[in-house]
Formats: sequence, structure tokens, C-alpha cells
Amino acid sequence: MASVANDNLPMVSAQAQRALAENGVARAREAYERFAEAGEMALNAFETSMAQSFEGWRSVMGSSRETAHQLTDSNVAGARRMREQWDAAGARLYNAFEDNAVHTLAAMREIGHRMLIATDTNVRASLDFAERVAKAADAREAAALNMAFLQEQSRRLTDQMVDLHQTTGRLAREAAARTEKP
Repeated sequence: MASVANDNLPMVSAQAQRALAENGVARAREAYERFAEAGEMALNAFETSMAQSFEGWRSVMGSSRETAHQLTDSNVAGARRMREQWDAAGARLYNAFEDNAVHTLAAMREIGHRMLIATDTNVRASLDFAERVAKAADAREAAALNMAFLQEQSRRLTDQMVDLHQTTGRLAREAAARTEKP
């Protein structure tokens, strides 16, 4: 197969092309590292926000109870019993809500964490592959690297999907067991 020359384009040596490719991969890796760090910061901020929300709920429950106590203290013994029942029911409801929310958030965090690890592993493998291809001596070596990468990536994705399936199944069983308890 004959190559067609284009006299309008400047000639770039193979060494310069390789250097450009390696530089591009290095810049992509640096950008990904910044992206991964920002993602971790966002996840931490979300967890902090949820913790603050729970503290807010606790505060609201406390102030509502205090108001109810003040109102019912001026009434007869029947109102006092009603207040105690309301307190107990409200506490049970809030505790159940908080317990379910804590378990749900923990499950979401575990799944999200596993997804982030899988994504990070895949991105890093792709960047490593790109570096190896950029350093390939010729098209035959690049094709061999590509075939090996595709096989590795296929195994990696299969393992990740199995892990995610097992994790979600376990978390669903744990949630079901919690709801079955009296």
C-alpha cells in the first residue's frame, strides 16, 4: 500500500510523534489524578452534609419534644400520658428513620466506593496502555499491546461486575433481614 504525501503538512519525525503521544498521556494522567482527588473531596463533603442533616433532625426532634412538654405540662394527667405516648412514638419513628437512613447511606457508600475503585482501576489501566502504545516500536507491537489490553480489560470488567453483583445482593439481603425483624 503506497502512502500519499501531503506537501502542505510539515514533516514530524517518529521521535517527535512519540514524544507528543507520551506527553499527551502524561497530561491525561495528571488531569485524571486531579479529577479523582476532586471526586473524593465531593464524596467527603456529601458525607459531612448528611451528618449535619442528621444533627439538624435531632435538634428538631428535641425542640418539638420540648414544645410538647411545655404545652402538656399545663393539662391534666390524661394529657401527660398522651405526651408520653407521643414522645415514645416519635422517638421510635425517628430512630427507625435514622437507622434506615444510616444503613441506606452506608450501602450507597459501599456501592459507590466499589464503583469508584473499579473506575479508577480502569482509567489507570487505560492510561498505562496508552503509555505502552506510545512507546511501541511499530504497528505490529501496538496491535499486540491492543489485543493484550482488550483481553485484560475484559477479565477486569467481568471481575468488577461479579463483585458489584455480589455486593448489591449482600446489601439487599441485609436490608431485607433488617425489615423482617420485629
